Amino acid sequence: MKALAKDPSLVEMALEAGIDVVTHHGGDKGRWHPATRTISLRDDLPARARRCTLAHELGHAVLGHAAGPDLPQWVVDKQERAADRWAAETLISEDAYKSAEAALGPHPGAIAAELGVTVHILDVWRTMNQQSIHCI
Repeated sequence: MKALAKDPSLVEMALEAGIDVVTHHGGDKGRWHPATRTISLRDDLPARARRCTLAHELGHAVLGHAAGPDLPQWVVDKQERAADRWAAETLISEDAYKSAEAALGPHPGAIAAELGVTVHILDVWRTMNQQSIHCI
């Protein structure tokens, strides 16, 4: 594993919280290791996927999520949704979204690319902000 310094603001946020960010080869896109306060990201992720995965895993850390094989699936699912929401809120502002949609139209792929996020994180943000985006 090697240290990661690709998204300074997210890495800075992690370091300020006492969390190390490293990379790994193969396997999961990312993983939060609470026992060692480490986030590990797969080393071959494209930039947007790396940024969103780091934000998602940082969400697990900030929200105090547990990890391990003994967690019930409903807990894992709940934590995954919460980490996605945290990542979406952290990476996308309402103003940035509205500006991107005004310039590019409603196409999710174009908006996601403009905002530097994955379509999945954009979809999570849109679901959370349905009322405010219909007021554009």
